[in-house]
Amino acid sequence: MNEFDQRWRKLAQNAGRISDEGLPELPFGFATRVIAGSREAGAESWDDLLSALGLRAVLVTTCLCLVSAGFAFSEWYSFRMERPELEQTFTSELPWP
Repeated sequence: MNEFDQRWRKLAQNAGRISDEGLPELPFGFATRVIAGSREAGAESWDDLLSALGLRAVLVTTCLCLVSAGFAFSEWYSFRMERPELEQTFTSELPWP
């Protein structure tokens, strides 16, 4: 079991032990107002969801593209100072062995 399940079960057990006498009384019409408020809010449309997640997706994609371009250019351009390798050296063209 994960930590959330353990905490949830512990809270549910603690809530079951409390008597109704210790609980404060809810104001008149509280449950009705909560249900009416949830109906008014309604579910988010697909357009709202995609617009909220779309910007994040573009930002993440841009970051990944920049990181991969950085890795590609790091192999292409190196900061090391090396001695250049010659394909044919001058000594191989000399007539004596």
